[in-house]
Amino acid sequence: MGKHSKEKIIKNSYVIDEFENVNLDKTKRKYLKFDIVLFLCVIILSSFGTLVIYSATKFSLPANDSMFYFKKQLIFLAVSLFVFVAFLTFDYRKLKKIWIIIYLLNLVGLVSVLLFGYEVNSNKGWINLKFTSIQPSEFSKILIIICLAAVFSRWQTEKKSFVGFKKVILSVFIAFSTIILILIEPDFGQAIIYFLIYAGVLFISGANILYVSGLIVITIAGVFTGLKFNLIKQYQLDRLLVFLKPDVKPEGVGYNLYQSKLAIGSGKIFGKGLFLGPQTNLNYVPEHHTDFIFSVIGEELGFVGAFIVLILLGIIVWRCFYISRHASDNFGSMLAGGVGFIILSQMTINIGMTIGLMPIIGIPLPFLSYGGSNLLAIFIGIALVENVYMRRETRKDYEIAYEDYK
Repeated sequence: MGKHSKEKIIKNSYVIDEFENVNLDKTKRKYLKFDIVLFLCVIILSSFGTLVIYSATKFSLPANDSMFYFKKQLIFLAVSLFVFVAFLTFDYRKLKKIWIIIYLLNLVGLVSVLLFGYEVNSNKGWINLKFTSIQPSEFSKILIIICLAAVFSRWQTEKKSFVGFKKVILSVFIAFSTIILILIEPDFGQAIIYFLIYAGVLFISGANILYVSGLIVITIAGVFTGLKFNLIKQYQLDRLLVFLKPDVKPEGVGYNLYQSKLAIGSGKIFGKGLFLGPQTNLNYVPEHHTDFIFSVIGEELGFVGAFIVLILLGIIVWRCFYISRHASDNFGSMLAGGVGFIILSQMTINIGMTIGLMPIIGIPLPFLSYGGSNLLAIFIGIALVENVYMRRETRKDYEIAYEDYK
């Protein structure tokens, strides 16, 4: 081999090495991409929520401290941010391999509530940890999404984006075993959210319309079963009555809705001012720092403030579904989409029930309602969505092809 040929080979090898290094650098840059729009909307809403919670509770004075709930929510937010960062450090695809362990962990948490939990408003859904309380059903939403996404993205020999019978049966077992435990607490509102989450993930998976129809039949049968075995309590039926008959007297079961609509309506266009709402300050609206936080926003910041909150929530939901659409794999797609359905279903029901368009079933407003479990769980969900976004371009073509045919 001549001198010029050897120099040419060495030169070409150098060019190839440099090209590979450039590709690696590009891959690394892709790996570090972060959805700043999603993150900023989450931070703005969560920070604003702490101010609204302070406005709603500054005259409640638990332990003679007007900032009691405000300070606790700030602690919840700080912990949630720390956990958010922690969940960005690992590859979300590893969760797919341990979905059975995650499902068992979910069952342990929900059964522990039934054995060791305590009641709040006739719902045995909290466990006292001495320094704080947790609500396992909030974390269970994220765990169930992981399990459903793992099941629907398995067995690729069934053809790409095809949901076969065995996937549906396994997913029904996972979802409804959880829903039954939630109903036993009893928490009818959370059970509805779980059903909507399952229906949403089933839709994203590309399931046949026959399976969706079967899900509706099972749900109707479950409602009648709940009525027969007294799983749906009288106060829950009363709330449904208020929704079906909005002209019911404001006394008794109609009190919450009447005061909520009165507070929101009094805010008009620009509201009465933050911290200045009389309905809020005089505690006319029950649970105004949790389930009825939107009533506080409507009264004190009016239509404009409520509309901005809706816009921010809408952007968060849109980013979740956008990331779901552009994920590198089916597992990530259903994971991000499932989180989107959690936020969409909770915001729709919560806001709807404060203005009389939905039954009052005790659902918190994401990022805004007071509560550590709800805030931490939703931050974990958003961290998983960001995780999917960050790693959406890191896989090689042969890896995607392999998953399609294995």
